[in-house]
Amino acid sequence: MMDVAARIAAVVRLLRERGVEGAVVRAAGHESEIAAVEAPRESATVLAALAPEIKALGFRYVALELIPDEE
Repeated sequence: MMDVAARIAAVVRLLRERGVEGAVVRAAGHESEIAAVEAPRESATVLAALAPEIKALGFRYVALELIPDEE
């Protein structure tokens, strides 16, 4: 299994390849088993669809923090 930094980098790469810009990815949880993704709210549908791929990169869970649009 990849180390945490490599798993995070792989998720960031995946998100960029799929058009999700401005996302921040952290590993959370006692065993770094959660991919915590902070991204613009308009990315929610794409992120939900990518959750299985993110999990396949070595995370057990995917948590989304959606940033509201700037007004």
